[in-house]
Order: sequence, then structure tokens, then C-alpha cells
Amino acid sequence: MSKLTDTLTETLSEDLYAKTRAQLNTFINETNALLAAGDALHEDRTNVARDRLVAFLKEAALRGESVTEGDVLPIEPPVTRALNEAKGFVRANPWAAVATAAGVGLVVSLLLNRRQR
Repeated sequence: MSKLTDTLTETLSEDLYAKTRAQLNTFINETNALLAAGDALHEDRTNVARDRLVAFLKEAALRGESVTEGDVLPIEPPVTRALNEAKGFVRANPWAAVATAAGVGLVVSLLLNRRQR
């Protein structure tokens, strides 16, 4: 099950990376087209803005290429994090987990029996 989960996670991560990269490239191409159209309207202000934007886009592209998958930590929901920690505890301490489950079951059964009276 874990291997299937890892494979699925890796596939989704690769798909997300590819889609994000494609959207970024589309954004860059559209920005360049807008800048080219703006050059004809206001030659004096557009050159300064274009130079600043081109420098920013080059820097962003370099940063994007240097980021590896390990650098980006996925945001994990609190419930998922708690379940993963519980699984780790159960695997590390199976008898303690059994004792805890038995204790919780005993308390719940006592409470339910008390209500029926």
C-alpha cells in the first residue's frame, strides 16, 4: 500500500510540476507579447518597465530551475499529520497501542453501560 501511495504521490507531483511550468511559460510569453505591444504606445516609459520586467523574469526562471523537488515541502493538513504520527507510534510501540486501545474501549463501554441504567 505504501509503495502504491508513493508512486501515486510521485506521479501527481510530476504532473503538478509540469502544469505549473507550462503555465509559467505561457505567462512569460504573454508578458513578452504585451510588452512588445506596449513599446509602440509609450516608447519612453515602456523601455524602463520592459528592462525591469525582463530582469525579473530571468531571475525567476533561474530560481525556478535551481529549485529541486526536495526543496519544496508539501503542506500537510493537520489531520493527515496526526494520522501519520499515530501510525508511526503504533509501528514503534505495538503493545502500548494495544493497551491504549483496550483502555479507551473499557472507558467507552463503562460510559455506555452507565447511560443504559
